[in-house]
Amino acid sequence: MNPMGGALQRLRAAEGASLVSASEIDRSPGARRLDAALLAAACVLFAALYAPVVPGLFRQWLDDENYRHGLLIPLISALVLWRRRGELRAAPAGGGTAAGAALLALAAVLLIGGTAAAELFTTRLSLPLYLLGAVLAIRGAHTARIAAPPILFLLLMVPLPYIIYYKITFPMQLLSARLSAGALDAIGVSVARRGNILTVPGYTLEVVAACSGLRSLMTMFTLALVFALLTGLSWKRKAVLALCAAPVAIAANTIRLVVTALGAWAIGPEFADGPLHEASGLIVFAAGFLLLALCLGILTWTRPRRNGSQRSPS
Repeated sequence: MNPMGGALQRLRAAEGASLVSASEIDRSPGARRLDAALLAAACVLFAALYAPVVPGLFRQWLDDENYRHGLLIPLISALVLWRRRGELRAAPAGGGTAAGAALLALAAVLLIGGTAAAELFTTRLSLPLYLLGAVLAIRGAHTARIAAPPILFLLLMVPLPYIIYYKITFPMQLLSARLSAGALDAIGVSVARRGNILTVPGYTLEVVAACSGLRSLMTMFTLALVFALLTGLSWKRKAVLALCAAPVAIAANTIRLVVTALGAWAIGPEFADGPLHEASGLIVFAAGFLLLALCLGILTWTRPRRNGSQRSPS
């Protein structure tokens, strides 16, 4: 028998035993019970702290069409966490307790300050930070790294303050009107633009706040992040996909405005203000979804393959 080979085998066996030993210590029944007790306490505290916050947030999702997508975001986040349950169970515990405590403190400051100032955005913003801080403090950095993307995805369910929303809306109204006028002129339709008002023969189209494209932008950005969470793209390609949401949303909204103006010009104002107006939201979503799916397909198709593998590091 080769003495060197025997020594290597013994060394590998010792390394394996040490890994198993460390894993067993990390996953001992006592450690699991402690984790379960701390997570239960964190859930009870979460319910007590955010019981006044969540119902109002839910009502705004139902009442405000700009944030109707907020209803789906917690479900998508839970789905992604469920898909990662194996990784979460296997992640070693420990590390990150101080960072978790700092995040919990920040969440407490935002919650208390927002409640005292009656500032809904601040109190709601603290919710995902509390969840991530609790995971980081209880389970450690490895678990938090796996859970962070779906937890931080919850930030998209928080409606923007109206002062910020309307500050963004008007410039987007002007941009949408300018692009739509350019597209109509390019296909030979006579169009005059004054600010956010488009005039084609026999019809005047005002690009109001609801048609600015901001709603489409929020929806497409959310959809892009859903694609990013559920695919195996690298982080760089996921970032590119998220950045694609802005031009995709603008393009989809321009398509909606151009189709509306064309309907009024070719068929009549009644058609544009009736069936076409009712279907305009579907037109925007369908156009945006197809364009975003095209971006995803290009990013997936052009990613580098390693040793014939179909996956790249995520």
